Amino acid sequence: MNIIIDTESTIPVYQQIKNQIKGMIVSQELKKGIRLPSIRDLSKILNLSINTVAKAYYELEREGLLKLDGRRGSTILGLEKIDENERKNFLEKITEEFLLRSKEYSYSKDEIIKMVNIKYGEIY
Repeated sequence: MNIIIDTESTIPVYQQIKNQIKGMIVSQELKKGIRLPSIRDLSKILNLSINTVAKAYYELEREGLLKLDGRRGSTILGLEKIDENERKNFLEKITEEFLLRSKEYSYSKDEIIKMVNIKYGEIY
């Protein structure tokens, strides 16, 4: 599991963690039954406050995507709780953030599409 924190993003760090884990669940990179690191362990890995990671995990639990299990970590519950509207809203939100950041660096539409195609090929 590779979580990348963008310190220049307007999205709070806990939300970045939540979004990335949720994205991995939606993309099936993290499947039902997989155990995530404990809150304490992930906070050490990411060099973040325990409270920041805890907030992300608690929100994922509230949404029915994780089962928290103390020091033993957390277990992915799967996609049953994510409906099509939520999937669409998630994609719109991360696409908008991506495009706003790309606009800051004056990337053209062609440059963006070319990079998306390259990364899509690498990941999928």
